Amino acid sequence: MSDHRPGPVTLLQAFLDASRWRPSAEHSVRRDRLIGLYVLETGGCEGCFMEVEALCGSAFALERSGFRRVMDPVDADWLLVTGALTRNCVDMLNRVWREMPPGRSLVAVGGCAVDGGPFATNYAVLGGLRALTAVRRMIPGCPPSPQDILLGLQELAER
Repeated sequence: MSDHRPGPVTLLQAFLDASRWRPSAEHSVRRDRLIGLYVLETGGCEGCFMEVEALCGSAFALERSGFRRVMDPVDADWLLVTGALTRNCVDMLNRVWREMPPGRSLVAVGGCAVDGGPFATNYAVLGGLRALTAVRRMIPGCPPSPQDILLGLQELAER
């Protein structure tokens, strides 16, 4: 018989596991202002989108790393695109990009956003962003972990 009990102990273990990825005070980034991230899912399995959502949760302290999630493209500095670019989402991607202020950057998150991933040959998919436009940063993976996404964003911010 196992002594494994669900409940508060399990929640505490999950919290401790997640908190090890939080940046410590000495790794906090100091900028004049936080970089606004607008996230757009354009098709696929949504695995990368879920990893970005996990990154934006409390376990990673996104703000202490110099970023903030925004809900309006007008407030965004960078556009994070997840998923293969489907034909239905082209107009939405174009609209969001045009609403963003000058100085914006495009970041492809995950294999599908980079080159279409396993959906690249689908009739409803135009492929990834790399073949269609200039992408400032590509974060590969299927899906990339929240840690990999955060590291990619931090590398881009240091440039």
